[in-house]
Amino acid sequence: MKLTPEILNGLARSIAATRPEEIDCDEWLSRVGRLLEIMQRGEPVPPDLAPVLQHIELCPECQEEFQLLLAALNDPD
Repeated sequence: MKLTPEILNGLARSIAATRPEEIDCDEWLSRVGRLLEIMQRGEPVPPDLAPVLQHIELCPECQEEFQLLLAALNDPD
């Protein structure tokens, strides 16, 4: 694989976006239900769920899954 400027820029953005406390996709999946419940009630997101939100920002697959879960919860049918 050739490292193009676009790939290098993407890697640099990913490195800059890392946080001291990060979770993986499995941990995200185990905690996202609680986040959705809190969001549905309109409550502020507690600090212990901040890594769940951060993971959504960094992981395209979980971001897509989160959007699908939100759509399913908001679907009146």
